[in-house]
Amino acid sequence: MRSSLVAAVATLLAVPLAAHAAPLAGRWEGPFHGGKGDQPVTLVLRPGAGGSLTGYFYLSGDLVGRLEDGTFTDDSLHFTVMKFACRAQRASDALSVEVSVPHGTSHTIALRLVSPDTTRLTQSPAVAAAARAKYAVAWDQVPDSVFAAHRLPPAAPFGAADALRKGTLLLVGGGPTQDDLNAEFVRLAGGAAARIVVIPTASVNPGEDADALRHADDWAHTLGVKSVTVIHTSSRQEADGEAFVKPLHDATGVWLPGGEAGRILVSYLGTRTERELVAVLARGGVIGGTSAGAMVWGSECQTFRMPEDGSPFQMGDVNALLLDDPHSVCFGALRQVVIAPHFSEFRMADPTAATVAARAWLLGIGIDEATALEVHGNQGTVLGRGAVTLVRSSNGHPSQQVMTAGAHFDLTQTATR
Repeated sequence: MRSSLVAAVATLLAVPLAAHAAPLAGRWEGPFHGGKGDQPVTLVLRPGAGGSLTGYFYLSGDLVGRLEDGTFTDDSLHFTVMKFACRAQRASDALSVEVSVPHGTSHTIALRLVSPDTTRLTQSPAVAAAARAKYAVAWDQVPDSVFAAHRLPPAAPFGAADALRKGTLLLVGGGPTQDDLNAEFVRLAGGAAARIVVIPTASVNPGEDADALRHADDWAHTLGVKSVTVIHTSSRQEADGEAFVKPLHDATGVWLPGGEAGRILVSYLGTRTERELVAVLARGGVIGGTSAGAMVWGSECQTFRMPEDGSPFQMGDVNALLLDDPHSVCFGALRQVVIAPHFSEFRMADPTAATVAARAWLLGIGIDEATALEVHGNQGTVLGRGAVTLVRSSNGHPSQQVMTAGAHFDLTQTATR
């Protein structure tokens, strides 16, 4: 479940640092001014022989990835993190890093040297603990019977749930806000007459429940509408109550932002809220979600073992994939489907291939950032600037079909059995 900023982890060899590399070597920190407000960035640099460069890149305490193809000459640095190309220029203890986002824009981050020591932990225990706490999920709140009721047997029917005969899912692969995809969501919800509910539960940190309800105007601005209703709870009892679900009764569109998918499931799986969300689809409404807000609409999620460096995430590493997590069930609007957002950016091809190889009855749907899959009935349409990748298993051997904007396909024709 561990989905919003996630990455593959690799052990880096400690490299003796040459004297001329200082002050390049060390831990650099500064804020990223992104769509979620200021988020702390930590960049650990380890220069080696021949102008080589290794290290780690963290965002809000989460390990985004290790530096690859890293080189430096004088004061200029070049490296990649996952599929993000980075160029940096240093001036004494200041480092300006330009990060290019695939299918998106570029961001410049101003960092400063905070420590030349790269032999210790890349982040303090307090920062690592805070990062893990953000994604803590109280799975024991959900009765085992709820998970059992949502888990589909291999022989269960494949394809879209009945509610999608009238309704539509708009599943976005994550990344920065995309005005064109937001506009499509609003169009599907009824345009100027849309009645939109936002459920930000995936991105709400523990203890911040009240604050989650204060940003309706911000969500309206992001989606390009006059007003929205925001609802959120971390209480399953509240999620089962009439007062909480009332805004969903006449909603024409529901938007689920990204974050930690497990929080959505712990709060709403098997509750009245889930039933009312399905009812939105059944009467012809649209449900849109990005990243975690998209992956919960498959029948299963991929889960990954936490890394040993103190970071809460280790996604994209096939060796960390957990195939038998009892909590990996989802809402199941798309039956026998596992949805992998950030597919190209977080290198989800290998884990998704391993998932469908082990569970041949599943269809893997990988969605790149700045890309959406629109599903109505069993018909899928690709939107945006990246690709949607269908991953199937045939006789134990996974295969991929990559589709870009404008492509259409029938989910029932992708079944592997």
